[in-house]
Amino acid sequence: MKNLNDKSMAYTGRGTGVVFSCALLLFAIMISSCDKELDAPTIPPLETGTLSASKTTVVIDNTKPFDEAVSFTWTAKKNSHVVNKLILMSGEESDTVDVSTEVNKKFTNVEFNGILLDELDLTVGEVASVNVIVYSAVVAIADNNKTASSNTITLSVTPDNKVEPPPAYTKLWIVGNATPNGWNIGDPNVMVSDPLNAYQFKYNEVLKAGEFKIPVATGSWGADFYMPPVNHPAITSTSVKLTPGGTPDNKWIIDTPGAYKILLNISTIGFIKITPFTPYQNIYLIGDATTAGWDAANAIAMTKDGVDANVFTWTGELKSSGDGYFRFLTTKDLNQASFVAPAADASISTTQVAFTEDGTPANNFKVKVGEDGMYKITINQLKETITIIKQ
Repeated sequence: MKNLNDKSMAYTGRGTGVVFSCALLLFAIMISSCDKELDAPTIPPLETGTLSASKTTVVIDNTKPFDEAVSFTWTAKKNSHVVNKLILMSGEESDTVDVSTEVNKKFTNVEFNGILLDELDLTVGEVASVNVIVYSAVVAIADNNKTASSNTITLSVTPDNKVEPPPAYTKLWIVGNATPNGWNIGDPNVMVSDPLNAYQFKYNEVLKAGEFKIPVATGSWGADFYMPPVNHPAITSTSVKLTPGGTPDNKWIIDTPGAYKILLNISTIGFIKITPFTPYQNIYLIGDATTAGWDAANAIAMTKDGVDANVFTWTGELKSSGDGYFRFLTTKDLNQASFVAPAADASISTTQVAFTEDGTPANNFKVKVGEDGMYKITINQLKETITIIKQ
């Protein structure tokens, strides 16, 4: 009797051989395919494209400060991983303008004039040559540190007398999870106008670890924002730009929680300073409204608060004799860091002090005739506030 299992085994054996051969062929094809897939793609060279200017002869007219002076464009495609800088050069002087990922830049008369006079050291009314290039660099891509420079274009420029237009904003806010009010665009924290400079705004506060940006209005994320040119720069960076519509959404970041003083300048040479704050150990009262007079060696020590090291108080007599002036020192030296009045002859109802690193301007508070008496003065050196209350 024939053993059918033998045929079955023989057939199965032949089938297995075919399958095994096919499997080997398929594996070889896959290996070949994988070899091709694993080949690293060739990264194209970084190119700035061709730089051009709207004009090559620029005569600044500061009677029209916000009119266009000149604009630059370059033919590179916008790329979120490529940041660009315009570099302007004249003689031995140069200036770098961050434009982030943009591929164009427009300068107003007042803005461009400020660069010509303040950065390139040119002379009002005299024709000079300025060379301009674009410098590009790849960011946020590991092992890709490519850079590129564009062609050079040369402008003939004539600076105008310097005119500073009024500040674009009289009120600004700060929003972000580093701040007390968090991401509440309906009620962000208010920045304080610098009493010594209308183009500057301050925010002095204990911040949390987190992010922040500076809106020009409340209630809408579509408003314009003052932002860093790149996301999360080091707090030592002073670069800032007004970003229409808040896009791209770059933010500053606070890595270490603590007390900070933030100073934003929105003039044509705008900048930001983000400074960790350590309170002064001593504050002294001086002036002819006090018993110390103007003898710094006899300046009157204020008392540090037992809970908040930023707060100092003093209670004593203020007089209108002499000029009735007084201000505050951090050491017994008139030419060192001081807290002064926000304006000359400030009244004793004033609620702000201004910090100056070298004692200038030496603005004084003034006790007027009829205001003599006992007063309690409280200064918060972080928030730069003062109360002067008659006892």
